[in-house]
Amino acid sequence: MSRFPVGRQGGFSLWGWLVVLALAGFFLTLGFRIGPVYVTNYTVRATVKSLQNEPELGKLTPFDVRRAVERKFDVNRIEVIQAVCRNKKKPCMTIEKTKTEMTINANYETRVHAMGNIDAVIVFSDNLVTIPIPGGS
Repeated sequence: MSRFPVGRQGGFSLWGWLVVLALAGFFLTLGFRIGPVYVTNYTVRATVKSLQNEPELGKLTPFDVRRAVERKFDVNRIEVIQAVCRNKKKPCMTIEKTKTEMTINANYETRVHAMGNIDAVIVFSDNLVTIPIPGGS
């Protein structure tokens, strides 16, 4: 014997499908707005982490390191964070150097318009690199 009475279907109604489509549209819109921010952060992180492979970095001044990172950011078209602070509209990368290590902090947060009057604020706090300086006392 059938679970449903004769002549009655057991699938989604029109309203059920509209709810499913509305939810799918919402999450796709959110993904298309927020996804590129994560791709950009991946490039920022890879750029900063690549500095660990440069042995001559310990000989440079923090200003020279900033210029080198700024060139890498320009090549990769990264505009969310600045290595050289030109203005205060964008977050700025900080570089601290001691006798034994150099710390590069490229952590930042960004705001993305999601939809309507809703914005998403995303904080990236995994862009910190500490590089030991060989021969430091």
